[in-house]
Amino acid sequence: MFIPNQNQTLFLENTSVTPSLGKNGNFDGPCPPLTAEEFRRIEAVREATQIQVNIIFSIALIFGLPGSVLALVTLSSMAVSPTTRCMSFLAISDFTALLLASLTAYKDVTDQFFTQLERIIVYVSRIFQTFSHWNLALICVERFVSIRYPFQKSRLYTRRATFLSVGAAFTVSLVPFPSSYLSDAYFNFIYTDLEAAVTILYKLIYIIIPGGLIIICTILTARHLRRNVRHRETIGTQSEQNSRRSVTMETQLTRLMFVTVVCFVVFTFPWAFIHIYNRLLWKETYTLICPLANTIFANIFYTLWAFSFFNHAINFYVYCACAKGFRNQFLRVICCTKTETRC
Repeated sequence: MFIPNQNQTLFLENTSVTPSLGKNGNFDGPCPPLTAEEFRRIEAVREATQIQVNIIFSIALIFGLPGSVLALVTLSSMAVSPTTRCMSFLAISDFTALLLASLTAYKDVTDQFFTQLERIIVYVSRIFQTFSHWNLALICVERFVSIRYPFQKSRLYTRRATFLSVGAAFTVSLVPFPSSYLSDAYFNFIYTDLEAAVTILYKLIYIIIPGGLIIICTILTARHLRRNVRHRETIGTQSEQNSRRSVTMETQLTRLMFVTVVCFVVFTFPWAFIHIYNRLLWKETYTLICPLANTIFANIFYTLWAFSFFNHAINFYVYCACAKGFRNQFLRVICCTKTETRC
């Protein structure tokens, strides 16, 4: 990855131009000429940003790649259910997104543009990041159906229906990227209505629609789970043991979903907001911002970008921390014990 300096223009991932400096080290705006001390500060911020972003992304990579593999292996040894299927696809998409991102994330600071192949890799990685968000949305919808309509779940969530919903999610994840790639490749230096439309479409598919589904389903699931627990407490002791077991399992899975959603919001939303600002507003205002402020903005921009990959790196560890059944099954897999756990 590279950070914009006095004479560089940024092209990173599917973002638009980040503010760059003019040929004389100044913006074409009201800022006074840079002093030697300001140049040194800008260089120091740029170097610190490069190191900081590389460290953050590397940590996500170190934990995320093996975590996704371990999650997939553990889930494949568990009883098949709509939840485990969606979680398996989530692990696959997380692994693919991280692996592809690692091929372009360490671009040298002196590089100015990605090659065509690197651009394609960036966009395929972004497709799988989007697919992960939609998989999480499917898990949240499945959890809501399980809590709200428990007797219809087996009819609604057949094997065929699950695979169709996952296929539809992947198809939707593909929608914005051909136009987004063309927009960046051919209109990157000119702000156009086309670029604005592509940005809105991309953000709708990437974060706004799946994020909205995730948050709404999580709130509804929490409300109905509380209501179901109160109802079971009032119906007496008939089938009390089975009821408790069912409540415990649903509570574990729902708690797992809640923590995963919190991680999703914390790691993804800040990057999405600053990316929208960069795409739609920054080009209109950057000439009014002095070079040091522009460099600090780039530091925040890339730091949030690097942190967004923790959303794809942390799921396995959330599963182990929040779901006793998953944790026990993982230990059985490690110890080569042939016992199946339901999820």
